[in-house]
Amino acid sequence: MELIAALLSASGVWLTAQRRMIGWPISLLATLFYGTVFFQAHLYADTVLQGVFSIAILYGWALWARERKKRINGTGHLPTIPADTLPARPLPLSRAVLETGFFLLLSILWILTLKRWSDDPTPLLDGGLSGASLLAQLWTARRHRESWLLWSAIDVIYTGLFLNRSLTITALLYAGYTGLGLYGYWKWKR
Repeated sequence: MELIAALLSASGVWLTAQRRMIGWPISLLATLFYGTVFFQAHLYADTVLQGVFSIAILYGWALWARERKKRINGTGHLPTIPADTLPARPLPLSRAVLETGFFLLLSILWILTLKRWSDDPTPLLDGGLSGASLLAQLWTARRHRESWLLWSAIDVIYTGLFLNRSLTITALLYAGYTGLGLYGYWKWKR
């Protein structure tokens, strides 16, 4: 199950970096598989995060679909280069600060909840990375290229966490995500 989840997840991220709509449903399927994998590994915040990701993926998919529909020309066809139909958007500093603060508070609440009511051996990492991942997912849905830099930083830390939990396939996936995040930033910057 971990291997299937990893393959689906990597495909979804790659396609999203390419700004392809098909990345959203593939990522949605990956969350179902990874929810089970993380639950079995006692990574409860990451288990819940997969459910929240499902909602965030539906949100991003809807945003992209709405904008894609707006960009269809009068003949009913997409422009000749579909990857360029949904350009990245700038992230205003005030929005970045406000949203980072909100997700920092969410992370603190998540960490405290995990410490008190779970047997999660790494509640600080599990809760903190989950909150940061939600912020990165929101920024990805809004097509802010800075999301890719945040994802890369998160993925470096997740790689170590998953190695610690003996989720080797997932650790390798997240190490690869670090590079994909940098690639996504470069691709969206163009």
